[in-house]
Amino acid sequence: MILTLYVGIDVSQSEHVVCTMTMDGRAQGRLRVPNDRTGIDQLIEWLATQADDVDHLAVGLESTSVYHWPLFEALAQTPALQRWQPQWFLLNPSIVQGFRKTYVDRAKTDPSDAFLIADAIRFGRLRPAPAPDPRYTALRVVTRHRFHLGQTVAREKNRALNELFCLWAGYRALAKDADQPFFSDVFGRASQHVLTQYTPDRLATTPLATIAQEIAAIGGPALKAPEDIAQSLQRLAQKAFRLRPQETQARQFSLVMHLDTIRTLESQIRQIDKAIARDLAAIPQTLTSINGIGPVYSAGIVAEIGPIARFPSDDALAKYAGLTWRAHQSGHFDAEDRPLTRSGNTYLRYYLIEAADRVRVRDPEFHAFYARKFEGAVHHQHKRALVLTARKLTSVIFGLLTRNQLYDGRRFGS
Repeated sequence: MILTLYVGIDVSQSEHVVCTMTMDGRAQGRLRVPNDRTGIDQLIEWLATQADDVDHLAVGLESTSVYHWPLFEALAQTPALQRWQPQWFLLNPSIVQGFRKTYVDRAKTDPSDAFLIADAIRFGRLRPAPAPDPRYTALRVVTRHRFHLGQTVAREKNRALNELFCLWAGYRALAKDADQPFFSDVFGRASQHVLTQYTPDRLATTPLATIAQEIAAIGGPALKAPEDIAQSLQRLAQKAFRLRPQETQARQFSLVMHLDTIRTLESQIRQIDKAIARDLAAIPQTLTSINGIGPVYSAGIVAEIGPIARFPSDDALAKYAGLTWRAHQSGHFDAEDRPLTRSGNTYLRYYLIEAADRVRVRDPEFHAFYARKFEGAVHHQHKRALVLTARKLTSVIFGLLTRNQLYDGRRFGS
């Protein structure tokens, strides 16, 4: 009989609380160590003594922010534990919380949580996590960094647009009007120059030739009809709200700061895109063969999936991404409206849905699939069709990564 020792580790910023459990559910040993290199070395030495009479180790860690990651990497890399062929389990705190409900009136303490983690993996319904692969780990760090930079840029642009409305009523609407000579992008270089250097009052009194010359120099050959744009700007300045001078000055200052922040963040994004391309080159993948998926989205998808071999099917991958729908059925009742689970990897779900939105525009097979789902939906047509398209894309991605082949729409048709 193969003997297994189950190890539950409750993780926090300052320390780790450990509980080892035998196969019959009895707590064998407990330990509390600091969350640093010395504490990890102490834990590894202690585990080796605890597992002296068993054949196998199953180690579960509560996945709490980033506090568990250095411990996970250290345990997975240490040669001292490899003789037990350890299996690793990363548990979301919600799983531990849910498992606690199987006990009656169990206290919420760190030692109790360590016991529950060990018991949860002993129960045997959890999927083991692969040992950290430095290629995927490095790529995941930079892609998540870029994700959060992009979210910050979006928030800064929304705040800038709020100030812009108070200072230049109609500026954004005019930029969206294809029939009017104006900037195509509110946050383009020429537009930012005007918003940074001028208030509506100042621009209204500036000669048209001066304005046209400035925006032509900033916008370059791509900027069409700078004289007409200058006239549109002056008409817009004359229609702008007339705020009190102090408020105008404060809002202008805020707008300029937002624009400066946006330029800085976008510069950082360009730098991190180079790091993403470098790290992605170390991982074999064929996702960029899908028309609409570029290096950034392919890197994000690959980084979050990790080694594709850990997923037995595309259904398992979709579940990991949270692209599944939870049934609601009782007796003869079966609800038609089934909400998305959203319980999987948030980053992967984001990349798959965003990638699907681009692929459905460029690929005929996905475009036809999206159109059918859009027509068949009763409520939330675009959202429903887009998420279903992302689910189809998940199957295609699973096939490409599993077989390491290029995308061919005829082979992956509906």
